[in-house]
Amino acid sequence: MPTPAEAIAAELKRVFPATQGKPLKSLVDNPEDCESSEVAEEFAGKDDWMILPPEFLDSVPNGLGSALSFLSNEAACFYIPAFIRADLEGQLCRVDPIFHLCQGFDDLSRDYRIRPREERTWTDVNRARWAGLNKEQATAIVHYLEWRVERDGPDLAYQCVEALKAYWYERAAL
Repeated sequence: MPTPAEAIAAELKRVFPATQGKPLKSLVDNPEDCESSEVAEEFAGKDDWMILPPEFLDSVPNGLGSALSFLSNEAACFYIPAFIRADLEGQLCRVDPIFHLCQGFDDLSRDYRIRPREERTWTDVNRARWAGLNKEQATAIVHYLEWRVERDGPDLAYQCVEALKAYWYERAAL
C-alpha cells in the first residue's frame, strides 16, 4: 500500500500532463526584470515537469530558489506539480510551495492590497494565478495541502488550513 505522499505523487502524474501540449505563451510575466529573465533562461526548453530534478527546482535561479515567484500564471500551473512532488519527497530546502498556493487565501493576506492605491489584492492575483487548473488538478492540490497539515500539524500549517477553507475546497468542487 502506498504512503499518503506516494499516493499524492501518483495523483499528480495522473492529472497533470507531463509535457506541454503547446509552448507556453510566456515563462515569466516581466522578462525585462533581471531575476525574471534568469528564471526564463533556466526554464527554457524544460517542457516535462516530471524530469526536473529537485535540486534544480530548489535553486533556480542562481541558488535563490525564487522561480515560483517569477513564473507566469500559465507556467506556474504547469510546473507546480514538480515543486509539490519534490516537497513530498523531502527534497526542498529553500522553496516552499505552500507560500505560493496559500498567499492571498490565508487570514493574514486575504484581501490585502498589493499596493495601497490599487484595488487589486493578493486574493485577486492568486485566484487568477491558479485559474488555469482544472477540477482534478485543484483536487490534487487539496490533497497535498491536507497532507502538509497532517505532516506539520494545524498549528504549523495554519496557512494551509485557512487557504483550504477560503479557496481550495471550493475550487476543487467546481
